[in-house]
Amino acid sequence: MKTIQREKSKAQAWRSRIQIGFFILVACIATINGLKEMGIVLPAFLGGASLHAICPFGGVVSFWNLVTLGTLVKKIHESSVVLAVIGLFLALLFGPVICGWICPFGTFQEWIGKLGRKIFKRRYNHFINTKLDKVLRYTRYLVLVWVSYMTVVSGKLIFQDYDPYYALFNFWRGEVAISGLILLGLVMLLSLFVERPFCKYACPYGAFQGIFNLFRVFKTRRVEATCISCNACTKACPMNIDVATSGFVRDHQCISCMKCTSEDACPIGDTVVFSLAKPGKKISTRALGIVSVGILFVGIGFSMLLGLWNVESSKQPALIRSGEFIGQPSPSDIRGSYTWDDVSKAFGIPSSLLMEAFGASSSSDKLSLLEAQYVGKVPEGQEVGTDSVRLFVSLYTGLPHTPEEGTLLVQPAVMVLRREGKDSSPGFEQVAAKAVRMEALPLETPSALPPPALTGKTTFKELVDAGYRIQDIEALVGKPKSLAMTIKDYATEKGIEFSEIKARLSTLVPGK
Repeated sequence: MKTIQREKSKAQAWRSRIQIGFFILVACIATINGLKEMGIVLPAFLGGASLHAICPFGGVVSFWNLVTLGTLVKKIHESSVVLAVIGLFLALLFGPVICGWICPFGTFQEWIGKLGRKIFKRRYNHFINTKLDKVLRYTRYLVLVWVSYMTVVSGKLIFQDYDPYYALFNFWRGEVAISGLILLGLVMLLSLFVERPFCKYACPYGAFQGIFNLFRVFKTRRVEATCISCNACTKACPMNIDVATSGFVRDHQCISCMKCTSEDACPIGDTVVFSLAKPGKKISTRALGIVSVGILFVGIGFSMLLGLWNVESSKQPALIRSGEFIGQPSPSDIRGSYTWDDVSKAFGIPSSLLMEAFGASSSSDKLSLLEAQYVGKVPEGQEVGTDSVRLFVSLYTGLPHTPEEGTLLVQPAVMVLRREGKDSSPGFEQVAAKAVRMEALPLETPSALPPPALTGKTTFKELVDAGYRIQDIEALVGKPKSLAMTIKDYATEKGIEFSEIKARLSTLVPGK
C-alpha cells in the first residue's frame, strides 16, 4: 500500500472557494433586492432576483400547485422551478452537492463550527447521544412533510416566517418575522456545538436531497482490501456518518463534501473514493466542484434561451381550487401590487376598459393607488380600492368573489359593465345603486416617503412624528391598536401583504 503524501487542505480548497463564491453572490443578490424595495436602485444580479427566486426549495414545494393548478406558490418564481430541476439532476448524479457545496446557509454554519471546534476540540460535534442523534435526524422529514402540506393547502410560502436562511440574508429588513430571527439565533448557537445543526435536524430541502443518496450514480465507496481501519474517514465526516464500516455511503445525511475521501482524510490512496460502481471510475474533489457548478450555470443559461428563467413575480393570481370554476384565476387573489396590465393579462379584460372604469392614466399604475385617489371622497366606512377592482373583475368575468364590507364601485366602472353587457349578475343592481356618483380622476403619482425609508420595523408613531396625519394613515390602512405597533406586525395581524400596506402609505405626503 502506498501512503499518499499531500497537503490535506489542498483538496478541500476548491470546495471552500466555491462556498465563499456562492455566499458572496447570494448576499449581493439579497442586499440589492432589499435596497430596491427601499427605493435605492443598484446594478442587479440575475435580472434583479429576490432570495426566493434563487432558492430551489421554492420550486420543490410549488411542484404540486404547478401540476394541479398550473400556477406557482406566492413569491415563488419560474427560476426556482428551474433550480429545483437542476438540483434534482445533480442529486441523482452526485448526491446533495447543492447542500455540501453551494447552499450559503450550510457554509455559514460551517464557519461558526470552526470556532466551536477550536473551543471544544475533539468534543465538538459529539455532544448529543448517538441514539438520540439518530432519532433527531428524521425530524427534518417531518418538517418537509409539514411545509409541503401547508404550502399546498394555503398556496403560500409558509416556511418563510421560520426560515433561518431567509432571516440571515434579510435580518436588516423589516419583512423578517421574529420567529425566523429566533431560529437563526438558535442555529448559530447550536453550530458552536454541532456541525451543521439545521442541515441535520430541520432543513426540509436537505431532507428532500438526502433521499437521492439511496440511488445516486456516484457514491462514496470504501475499498475494504486496502482499508487499515484507522477510522479517519468517520472522524472527518461533518454529518457523523460511519464511513469506516460502510462498503459505500447511502446515508440520507451525506452532503457529498468529500472530506472523508483519500484526497483529504483517509491516509491510504484510493481507499475512500467518490466513484461509479467500479472504484477505478472515480472523480476528484476538484472535478466534482467544477462539474457541479458547470451543470448549474449551463442549466440556468439553457433555461434563459428557452425563456424559462424568470426571477420576477409573474403576477399570476392563485387558481380556484374547487367548484364550477376550478382551474380559473381567482379575482380574490388580485393584490394592490398588481398593475392594470397585470390584471388584463390574468383575466383577459382589455386594459383600456380597466383604465376607463377606474380613471387610471397609465396601464402600469399599481392598483394600490386607488385608495389614495378616493380618500375623503367616499362615505366613512366605505372604500374604493383594490377590492373594488376584484369586484369589477368578478362581475365582468362571472368568476366568484365575495367583496369586503364597504367596498364600492365608481360610476364609470358601472357604466363600462353595462355597456359591455356584463350587468346580468343577480347582485349587479345593488352594487350599481351604491356606486360612487362622481367622475374618476386621473391617478396621481405618489410622493416617496422621506428618510428614514419605510420598512416593516417602522412604527406608526414614527410616521406621525415625521409629519404624517394619523387620520390619513387610518383612512388608508385602518386603525392600529397602538401607535407603537410596527407596520410589519400590523400587516400580519390584518392578514395583508406588507408590500400592499407599504404601497398605500407611500402615497401620503407629510403635513397634507
